Amino acid sequence: MPTSLRRARLSAWPGTRRIGLVLALLMAASSANAGDNWRPLPYRLGEGLYFPQQQLRIGGYANAHFYDFDGRRRAGNLNDVSLFVTKSLGNRWKLFSEVEVSNLVTTIGHHTTTRRAEFDVERLYMDYHARRGATVRVGKFLTPFGQWNLVHADPLVWTVSRPLTTTAAFARHATGAEVYGTVSVNRRDLDYWVFADDSEVFVPGQDRDDAFTDFGAESSLRNNFRHAVGAQALYHLLGDSLSIGASMINFELDRPTHGYRLRGVSIDWASRYLELSAETIYRSRGGVDVPSQHGGYLQLVTHVTGSLNLIARYERYRASQPAITSRIRTYAINYQPVQGLVFKLERRNSSHATQLAPSGWLASVAVLF
Repeated sequence: MPTSLRRARLSAWPGTRRIGLVLALLMAASSANAGDNWRPLPYRLGEGLYFPQQQLRIGGYANAHFYDFDGRRRAGNLNDVSLFVTKSLGNRWKLFSEVEVSNLVTTIGHHTTTRRAEFDVERLYMDYHARRGATVRVGKFLTPFGQWNLVHADPLVWTVSRPLTTTAAFARHATGAEVYGTVSVNRRDLDYWVFADDSEVFVPGQDRDDAFTDFGAESSLRNNFRHAVGAQALYHLLGDSLSIGASMINFELDRPTHGYRLRGVSIDWASRYLELSAETIYRSRGGVDVPSQHGGYLQLVTHVTGSLNLIARYERYRASQPAITSRIRTYAINYQPVQGLVFKLERRNSSHATQLAPSGWLASVAVLF
């Protein structure tokens, strides 16, 4: 399941500074082992390149998107080229970074341009494994709300588009600290996350977390956190085939500066041939002139073969800015011929959602390397 568009221009000086920061951290992390053997383990697509002597893994993903919306010109782009670097520092510490170039090449009709290319440090954090069932994370990370947002890479989600329920009501990234882990409750696993964000002070550069990120969205509303505190719990049942989650965040957005309360509930059930998932959220109004925002979706995945899957999803979402109630039906095919390579095709039919999720065809090719 479940990406993020807070970006600076590729040519802007904040982007250069961010690259330097990431490289400096990685060089410092590996300097103690500079004389070790750099021979990697045998490579398999989708698993990254691992250097055991360095405790270093390098991977990432790339995707190309194509879309044909009703009443608009056909378009496509090389949407994301993302690099993951994971460096373990002993048994307790781990450094992770994800840097990304988006919209590297964009084509609309017969016009092709690279001027929309943007660079971003998607994630940059340090983990400390404090004890069994508890890890402390400091830096920039994915906001732990719902199950879609924590699945970031495009090759790992079922459809090209994502439900508005999972993207529109909160910032998909937080900068601060969190504690997460898994504990046993009644002999069943309970995953938990507790975090605090202070993006007003710590976020680097020109952070942009767009509320509506689906292809064709005309709104440019931003959901950057100013401050936030939140928690999420995910309880596993029936031998891990069923999970039930609850999430909450109290936060203040950067612009307009309002305080909000967001609550969400999710459920996920999987069998050999079917997967059923649903999520609902409610965000209380942030001011006299800002209405509440709420919605939910129901999604069914049918595993036809080991590599071919059919997806059907229905969503109803009430946005606050603009004040629109959208009803969206999505039908999709997900085909994975080999590990790490995914082809997707979907038809989206929307009612009263031209600004946020217009009707039309969407397709993508994604590779996890």
